[in-house]
Amino acid sequence: MQVHKQLPLLGRILVGVVFNTLVVILIFSGSSQAFRSETQDMLSKKISIQVNNEPVKKVFRNLNRLTGVKFVYNSGLIDENKRVSVKANEKSLAEVLNGIFEPLGIGYSVQDKLVLLKSLHSPATAEAGAYQTASNTLKVVTGKVTEKNAGPLPGVSIVVKGTQRGTVTNENGSFTIDLLAQDSILVFSFIGYQNLEENIRNRSEINVELIPENRSLDEVVVVGYGTQKVSDLTGSVTRISEKELQSRPVPSFQDAIQGRSSGVYVRQTGGNLDGRFSISVRGTGSVTGSNDPLVVVDGVPLFSGGFSTINPKDIVAVDILKDASATAIYGARAANGVLLITTRRGKEGKSNITFSADIGIEQMSKQYHVLTTEQQRRLFVDAFKNTGKNTAAYEDLTNPAWQVDTDWQKLGTRTAARRSYSLGLSGGTDKSTYSISIAHLDRQGTMRNSDFKSYSFRANNDITIKNRLKVSANLTGSHQIQHVLNQDSWGGGSYGGLLSNHSYTKPYDDNGNLTAINTAADPYFGANANPLIDQLQPVREEKLTRLLGAVKADLDIVKGLRFGGSLGADLVIGNNYSYLPVYQIGLFNRQQGSVTTRAGQDLNWLTDATLQYDKNINKHAVKVLVGFSTQQFNTRSATTTGTGTLDNALNQLSNQTNFNATGAEVTSGLVSSFARLNYSFDDKYLLTATVRRDGSSKFGPTKRYGTFPSASVAWRVTQEDFARNIPGLHELKLRSSYGLTGNQNIGDFSFITRAGPASYVYDNTVVIGNAVQNIGNPNLQWESARQFDAGLDLSLLKGRLALTLDYYHKLSDNLLIRTPVPFTSGVQEDPTVNIGSLKNTGFEFSLNSQNVVGKVNWSTNFNFSTNKNVVLDIGKNSIGNPLQIQGAILPLSNEATNLTVTGRPVGSFYMYRFIGIWQLGEEEAAKKWANAVPGDLKFADNNQNGIMDEGDKEFVGQPQPKVFGGINNTISYNGFSVSFLFNFAAGNKLYHSMRNLNARAVPFNQQLAEVADYWTPTNPTNKVPRASQQSGNTTFLATKVSTRYLENADFLRLKNVNLSYDFSEQVVKKLRLDAARLTLSATNLFTLTKYTGLDPEASSNTSLLSAGIDLTPYPLTKLYSLSILVTF
Repeated sequence: MQVHKQLPLLGRILVGVVFNTLVVILIFSGSSQAFRSETQDMLSKKISIQVNNEPVKKVFRNLNRLTGVKFVYNSGLIDENKRVSVKANEKSLAEVLNGIFEPLGIGYSVQDKLVLLKSLHSPATAEAGAYQTASNTLKVVTGKVTEKNAGPLPGVSIVVKGTQRGTVTNENGSFTIDLLAQDSILVFSFIGYQNLEENIRNRSEINVELIPENRSLDEVVVVGYGTQKVSDLTGSVTRISEKELQSRPVPSFQDAIQGRSSGVYVRQTGGNLDGRFSISVRGTGSVTGSNDPLVVVDGVPLFSGGFSTINPKDIVAVDILKDASATAIYGARAANGVLLITTRRGKEGKSNITFSADIGIEQMSKQYHVLTTEQQRRLFVDAFKNTGKNTAAYEDLTNPAWQVDTDWQKLGTRTAARRSYSLGLSGGTDKSTYSISIAHLDRQGTMRNSDFKSYSFRANNDITIKNRLKVSANLTGSHQIQHVLNQDSWGGGSYGGLLSNHSYTKPYDDNGNLTAINTAADPYFGANANPLIDQLQPVREEKLTRLLGAVKADLDIVKGLRFGGSLGADLVIGNNYSYLPVYQIGLFNRQQGSVTTRAGQDLNWLTDATLQYDKNINKHAVKVLVGFSTQQFNTRSATTTGTGTLDNALNQLSNQTNFNATGAEVTSGLVSSFARLNYSFDDKYLLTATVRRDGSSKFGPTKRYGTFPSASVAWRVTQEDFARNIPGLHELKLRSSYGLTGNQNIGDFSFITRAGPASYVYDNTVVIGNAVQNIGNPNLQWESARQFDAGLDLSLLKGRLALTLDYYHKLSDNLLIRTPVPFTSGVQEDPTVNIGSLKNTGFEFSLNSQNVVGKVNWSTNFNFSTNKNVVLDIGKNSIGNPLQIQGAILPLSNEATNLTVTGRPVGSFYMYRFIGIWQLGEEEAAKKWANAVPGDLKFADNNQNGIMDEGDKEFVGQPQPKVFGGINNTISYNGFSVSFLFNFAAGNKLYHSMRNLNARAVPFNQQLAEVADYWTPTNPTNKVPRASQQSGNTTFLATKVSTRYLENADFLRLKNVNLSYDFSEQVVKKLRLDAARLTLSATNLFTLTKYTGLDPEASSNTSLLSAGIDLTPYPLTKLYSLSILVTF
């Protein structure tokens, strides 16, 4: 019930989708339990048929049309052209079949809708001999299929690979099949078992064992400094497989994992070309520190540079470590979870070349509706009348400006092209394997004058020497060039300029040149420059180069004892260039050009050494890992701005005459030791214990080290004798963990007092010097997170239905918080201290099912997560009052939207509650409320003092969702595959800042279409205030931070629809290929939401204290693409 209250929009939609999905899953998953009754019903079905002296094959076709049954038999068993007669009126199918086959000496059995024909007189082996005698052109193979460590398997499908020829095993698991070639390959498949391919190699008898599908249990995941089978896991780990990652073309790694894992909220905060996402694992773990998870690529932690430098086509798995047991091995950096990315490696066998090409277009997923020119003109008239101003300019309908209706959003945007190409080569021997790839992405922006290009390569090599030493080398490189726009100013950047400019103004003159605003029609000329001037003329170019690599060696010293060592590096080089040109357009001009360059370099070195010992003694299995790690971070940056050029051809820094330069260089380090114990008894009772000790240069000498232990246990119930024979139960594991992890994500050297550049005025001259920048805190120490987790893993119906459920309780304390100090302290930076704590609790639920298995396959993946975040304590301020941490100030209203206090979620929304519009007859009450008049906004008087003050503000919601998840369905048939991915979130709100500017009935800016319903004495609405000027009390009230602009951000989004076709083996062989796939894909097709902005996920602030503010960043896009993947 509580969740339903949090889902006012999605309640019926989401609950309906989930409910129906689960019902269908359970129906199909339980179909095997109803098999016998279904078979009996089919045989009892009444039919009428009359055939006179027709071939048997025609009778089969008629029966298939009437009942849906299909007949399976060996060609030597029956002559398809033999003529028979059948006459039946309302007889059962069983009676009809008996009448046809008994005279022919043929019996039958029914499995599902297959009628399996067999001889009543000869066993399988005798039949095989008869076929061999009768036909020398066919190779007849007989055999038997059994379950490993069990009995025969009836009903197993056996198909000659690349053909439609096939059969099924009888009730004894035996089969007979005739083949067309001596080198044919048989494919054995059965629901709940792994497929098996067997080359006959001139054999006439083949006996095989099928293995139950324990993929979810035998799958190996990366757990940090090693791997582990899923069945042996005691912690909470989610794997996103290559199949899921590569199921559709995606522009970025974050897009590939969105909606795929419980407990992991991936939020696309804008349509930026380099991919703008935020990722949080199990809620908000810090207040003023970072909330980003640690990301490790092939063993090397990413230091900076973002995910856009990773080619998503190179990724084969993402393992997400969520609880303390799984993350503690990374200690200091793991409080917010760990993402382990594994890239593609070579395999033993022939060389394979893979080529893929994606070609697509992107469009804005939505655009704002604004007032027409005529509506905006009337708004001007009423606004000026309400303030006693001259309205003549706006009532002169002969003015040609009123005939103009410019769509500025259309002018500044476009349908953009996107092209992506990737080429890979892999292969190897039993001693050496390799995998190499190159890729290119060329992406236009939907905002004009923006684009993104990237070039990347990857090379992975593994060499085994004398079966004892394995050496691996990984190297990934990328180079990006991006042209960006002004995106995140308080007015919405470039897109905000398009939205805010009046529709009655012209962008170009009669000669096609950018023009100035028509001053005769626009009294606010000077504040509303042609937005295309700023969007199209400046050059803002960003270049980013990354090299990420590692060399690793593993040496088997003696049996069970292995030494591992690695050296890794992550180098990121950034160079930014921007040029603001000289121009003169009407009254608008920039008299001097301006050039800004920024050069930055981040270098992260990492060395690891580990020793691992494995030992099995009877029912006891022990694995011990100890290790040592050092990491060094080097950051260097320099920014120079030059002005003075009068010629746009002189657009380099050296051409300028006035300069301002800043720069910094910082080196920090981390040294660590760690140990992990894995113990298993009888493969039933599992224990994992981990401890890590980290020392960080970010803290003072006496507080530098932190110790982070964890322990977890698990019980595999299905390994117990009492559970082995429970019908339908495949695997049940109960697990629990508790541990401590740390967070060091603060600035360097906050524990010491630092000096920096400062200026002051002396004798009318600006003097540059140095001054104290901060107040050092030598007692600064680790922020820590204590986490408890309890979960279960359940698998039913031989793995067709798998469920995972987790509950977590995470307590973060010793929070690293910057506490405000008075301005009189003279420092520019608030000191960082360890105070307070916060808590995150929640449930995680994931369900994976194979609903239908056979010629048609249908699978469903569903995950659902909740999170409750609350600040338990953040200390007191300098005068002893409870500390309140304010979010960012919005310039237009000069107020913050967020406030963090004890007892509330981090960054909670705190503002006036909008309750309507003052109406006629309420003049006296309105006057007390900041001199309001009828038509002005009305807010709740929470402290009942009759005036507007800070005491009337209240907490009205939170920026982080309480519920989120995703649903993916994949259906495949005969080479075709279609998938639908939905993601959703609910329980959070979003402050729609652009409405604060463009929906307040102030014609200073172009107003949104909703303003057409503004208040007048004859239109006493309670939604939109009366028209007003830029200044005045009405405008003051309309711009206050209030719930009028705070909106419900619940949504359900069709994230992706994907249709693909895998070409048949016959076709690819003719093309001399190994495989080929064609895919049509659409991303961000539609979103169901009450949010009126462009995107309910948009958030322009990365700070947790100011989250959930939509300043209209780069608009979200829809992507339509066609891709081809070939392997040869």
